[in-house]
Amino acid sequence: MTRDHRFHLDRDGHSVTVRTGTAREPTEVLVDGKVVAARTRRGHRERVMVLTAELPGDPPRPVAIRVDWRTGAGSGPVCLMEAEGTLTVVPRSSPAPSPPRRTVRALARHPVRWLRRHLPRRRPRHRTARRIG
Repeated sequence: MTRDHRFHLDRDGHSVTVRTGTAREPTEVLVDGKVVAARTRRGHRERVMVLTAELPGDPPRPVAIRVDWRTGAGSGPVCLMEAEGTLTVVPRSSPAPSPPRRTVRALARHPVRWLRRHLPRRRPRHRTARRIG
């Protein structure tokens, strides 16, 4: 299971995407592929984050994006968009596939080589010079 979540909605001919990550990574709002708002969570205790952005047009229309980690049923946050007095749930889109874990494959192919690299090395025993006489 990945830790990042992506939400996507087409609104008035514009593509609105919200990307969330871990607590240290920023939450970004993208409109037509460009980042228009970003903010980092203040630790795991901040459960609701509100980001403001504008949809392009004449005049630009303000949009408030609310990412709520409290209401997610254990499967991640819920994303809501408020624009022009209406509140819309932004549906989740599937994230990009995670890259395969390389250490598992290396361990399966060459277990002895993997152990030599990752186990601590033994210290050589130093022999002291003996005195004769």
